Amino acid sequence: MTLPQRSLLLFALLNVASNVAALHLSLRGEPAPSHIYKRDHLSGLDNGQNIKYFANITLAGELFSVSIDTGSSDLWVAGDVPGAKDTGASTSVQYAIGDVKGPVKTAPLNFLNFTVPDQAYIQVKPSSDYPAGQGLIGLGPNVGSNVHDTLKKQPSGDTVLDRIFRQNTSTPNYLTVLLSRSDDPAEQYPGDITVSEIIPGMENITSQPKLTVNTVPSSRSGGQHWQVLLDSNGIIGPDGHPITFDTKVSSTKNKTQLTAVMDTGFTLPQVPKNVSNAIYSRIDGAKFENLTLTGPIWTLPCTAEVNVTFKFGGVHLPVHPLDTNIDLGLTDESGSKGKKCAGAFQPITTGAAPDFDMILGMAFLRNVYLLINSGDFVDGTKTKAAPFAQLLSVTDPAAAHLDFVNVRLNGADTTGDQMFTAPAPDTPVPDDSDNKSFFSRHQTLIIILIAAVGGVVLLIFIVLAFLSWRRQRNRRLGPGPGSSTTDTGFTYGYSTYQPLEHGAPAGEMQQVQGYHPGAARAASIDSQPETLHAATGPEHLEDTYGGPPKYEYPNPWDRR
Repeated sequence: MTLPQRSLLLFALLNVASNVAALHLSLRGEPAPSHIYKRDHLSGLDNGQNIKYFANITLAGELFSVSIDTGSSDLWVAGDVPGAKDTGASTSVQYAIGDVKGPVKTAPLNFLNFTVPDQAYIQVKPSSDYPAGQGLIGLGPNVGSNVHDTLKKQPSGDTVLDRIFRQNTSTPNYLTVLLSRSDDPAEQYPGDITVSEIIPGMENITSQPKLTVNTVPSSRSGGQHWQVLLDSNGIIGPDGHPITFDTKVSSTKNKTQLTAVMDTGFTLPQVPKNVSNAIYSRIDGAKFENLTLTGPIWTLPCTAEVNVTFKFGGVHLPVHPLDTNIDLGLTDESGSKGKKCAGAFQPITTGAAPDFDMILGMAFLRNVYLLINSGDFVDGTKTKAAPFAQLLSVTDPAAAHLDFVNVRLNGADTTGDQMFTAPAPDTPVPDDSDNKSFFSRHQTLIIILIAAVGGVVLLIFIVLAFLSWRRQRNRRLGPGPGSSTTDTGFTYGYSTYQPLEHGAPAGEMQQVQGYHPGAARAASIDSQPETLHAATGPEHLEDTYGGPPKYEYPNPWDRR
């Protein structure tokens, strides 16, 4: 394949580098073709704005330009590698947007002057989406590697970082990344990546707070990332006040701390909706739009200076206003470019998961020097040490303000006239349901269900109470005269009604013969049993009403 001159120069430098256990490699930020590397959620934007940071690797001597991605864990390249060995297995990697798939092969790898004799990778068939000679190197935790799983967790299937750390046991298990910008039109986005080495001038990184990497549940270990906790209410908005929020990660004890993933694979950081709203909705001229090129995003005038600060481990990390209000080459209503920009901290729609709240991509990472220590995440390690991250601020707020004035305001500082207003009445503001708790999002339904269940329980209680009262009353009244104590029929009041199959007693047969004028009165007795019982009691019935009634029709028992 034909390579740019600076790529050949970089490759030459790699090959002549001394054989040491650490190496500092300069990255290059380049416009990525709009149809590849879709994890940045900007698949359709102008090529000049879809920035990716690339480095060169070789597989069996074949040169590939690969995107640096701390948010995934697999290596893949598009194109053939001479002499590569086929493992007989195939796998795929699903990214936030798009996926790759192909056979798993092994070949000698050279990366940062480290050589791995048989690195496993996915060979992707070249296409318009995946041009030959390009690829991606995942620098995430080994547990998140699909290749590792496909090869049944054998050491040969470990990630590139794990292979380097395992075969160089004296090498400290850390990676550092510095993404930045410059005034050089030909190299606007330089960057650096190191393994087991600190970039000169950045030694203070080792004295920064160690942010423990949160471990996800084993049932979702494939979703493990380099993720750490933000401080409580640790985002300071443009008005100088903290932005309030609640985490959706159930395992987080302090619900005012968000879990953030450090991911060089996203151009635009993905944050909860209410955080994005709090940053941009009060900017004069801001609108929330669902653009074909980006999805849901805040747009605002390019001349609006938006200052945001993040807090990790008690340390303030300001974000450059050129990163919070980013020029993506959007066209405004008049058809002009350079006037309409985008709020880089986008409401999270892509890549959302239950184990983190936000993804801090390039627009944030350009403001810090990032160190990730793999600790005991390295496969096969015998040392027990929790993985951690450290962040060193590289953005000076005063210098960043001057940069913004010179780039966006042509040197004339008019930011003093900037006002924070309420959103316009016709501005659609996205709800923040993704950031609410389960109860908040389903409050009405839960209340209805609780009321319905409560009603059913109350009804059951009333029925049971009534039946209990009935049993107690029957026991107090006892059986009527001549009644059996055996419950062979249905009881009501003081008497027991025998089923028809029982023969009538002889004495009772004599009492029902003939007609008695008090029959109507006797009938009225049955219609008011409770009044009768209270007035006379069952033992006085015959004295009061002159005995049982008599009827004129023949006794049916005589005909039997």
